[in-house]
Amino acid sequence: MDKIIKYISTMVLFFICMNSYGAPHEYKAIYSLTLKGIEFANSEHKIEYNDEHKHWCLNTTSYTVSIFSLKEDYREENSCFNFNDSKYENDKTNSPQKNDYLSTKKYIFKRIKSNRQEKIVSEMKKGVLVSIFNDEHVEYDENSKIDRLVAQMFGYVLKKISVSDKGRQRIYNFENMGETNIKSIFGDTKVIKIKKTILNNKRSTITWYSTERNYLPLMIEQYRLDKLMFKATLIEYKE
Repeated sequence: MDKIIKYISTMVLFFICMNSYGAPHEYKAIYSLTLKGIEFANSEHKIEYNDEHKHWCLNTTSYTVSIFSLKEDYREENSCFNFNDSKYENDKTNSPQKNDYLSTKKYIFKRIKSNRQEKIVSEMKKGVLVSIFNDEHVEYDENSKIDRLVAQMFGYVLKKISVSDKGRQRIYNFENMGETNIKSIFGDTKVIKIKKTILNNKRSTITWYSTERNYLPLMIEQYRLDKLMFKATLIEYKE
C-alpha cells in the first residue's frame, strides 16, 4: 500500500483545466483515484484569479479515503503563476511553446504522513526558481521558468521543457497521441490523448483532455515501466 500512497502527490499535477488558446479559467473539480477498480484516494482542485496580485493560483489537496484513510496521507500543493495572454495570441506557429509566456510566482508543497510533515517552497527570484526544503536546504533551478503543476496545465501544447519538480530540475516530454472519444461524467466526450515522460525516470502518464471543455483532464493513468499503477477519473466539476 505504501507504494500506492506515495504516488498521490505525483497525480495532483494532472488535475488542471484551462483554455488552450486563452487564459486559464476558474473551476472546482474532484477526481477519484483507483487501483484495479478500488478507490483509495480523492483529489480536489480549485483554480482562481487573484485580483490583488494579478496572477492565477491553483490549489490541490489529495487524501486517502475509506479503509485506506487509516494510513494518513494528506498532501496540499499551491502554485501561483502569471500567464501572458497577449504574447501567446501573437504567436501564429503551429507548435506553440507556452513556457515562454508563463512565469511561476510561488509554489508550496506540504505533506502530512503519520504526523510527520514535509514542506517545499519555491519562488522566482531574479528569473531563477529558488527552492527551500523544510526551511533549510536550498537549490536553484536556473533553467526552469515554471513548476510542475503549471507545466502539466499546458502539457497538451508543450513538447520538451525543463521544470522545477519539487525543487529538482527535470526534463518533461509531452507527446500527442491523437484524438479519440471516451465516456465521462459529460457523456460521450471527444478528447486529445497526451503522454508525458520524464527524462531518466521509469514513470509515464497518459492524460485524456476534453477538447470540448477547455481541455479539462477527464481521465489520467500513471504507469511504472509498462505496469498501470493507478487511474484518476473526474467525478465532479463546477465552473
